[in-house]
Amino acid sequence: MPIKLTHLRDVVAAAELGSLRAASRHLGIAQPAISRSIREIENELGATLFQRHQQGIRLTAVGEAFLRRALMVQSELRRAREEVEQMKGELGGHVTVGMSTVSTFTMMPSAIRAFRQKYPRAIVKVTEGFFQDIESAMMSGQVDFYVGPFNPTRRNTGLITEGLFEHNRAVIGRRGHPLSGAERLEDLFEAEWVKQTMSERETEADFELPFTRRGLPEPRIVMYTTSATATLLAVANSDLLTIVPASMLGRPIAAEDYEVFHMEDSLNAPPISLVRRADLPLTPLAEYLSDMVRRVGLQVANAGKATTVRR
Repeated sequence: MPIKLTHLRDVVAAAELGSLRAASRHLGIAQPAISRSIREIENELGATLFQRHQQGIRLTAVGEAFLRRALMVQSELRRAREEVEQMKGELGGHVTVGMSTVSTFTMMPSAIRAFRQKYPRAIVKVTEGFFQDIESAMMSGQVDFYVGPFNPTRRNTGLITEGLFEHNRAVIGRRGHPLSGAERLEDLFEAEWVKQTMSERETEADFELPFTRRGLPEPRIVMYTTSATATLLAVANSDLLTIVPASMLGRPIAAEDYEVFHMEDSLNAPPISLVRRADLPLTPLAEYLSDMVRRVGLQVANAGKATTVRR
């Protein structure tokens, strides 16, 4: 029996929800029909996709590999349908973008505003994270492109990478912080820090790197967060310090709430880039949104050059 789209649908639902009963409710299909569908595809493949246990079902190693392909097929079909509709003049559809915190704050508002003026009925989904958190979803076709810190020398050649602007960082603390006169990282030896981290695998925005590069002890991190909001609140209401993208200074990091430490040391990071799969053309909607991101990135880059000249 050939594999049908309904087979893929049932496998994806069962895998994502963790039980046949939940998949049945989600799809509005009788549970025996889903069980039969999964048996049919397992017989066709000659392999078991799910292991049954008391709490439900879980994917086997073969099932995980099959799920990745099934998600790619579903994403490609959705893209194909939406691309045809958009070429016919339809203004609806979906765009899913992965963005780091700095990209979300500095680029998303203007890019989305311009995008919605042209496509008011389109739906935009933004997933916040670093590239390593977005990569698998982008490679499976669930995310159209990523915008954020990216080091192209550490990634495979199956990607198209466009540098948007340089990514410098700054140390900040609350207004009136007792160490606000510090000019070198060595002067912050006794400070305590709050670090925003999006995943245990985070490497591209490594908080400790400026210190270790100079042969200094790693900063004493006493608080971890997973959001920029929590990080900024912690800094504004304590003596904790943090390191933030320089492009965020001014908004949401207001001068009346935060002290920017004017350090002699340069706190460089990988550039902010737009990254997408080389073998997957963007839909017209995704292409237009990426163009708006490029436009905003150019504005940020030019603003940074102007600041450097004024200094």
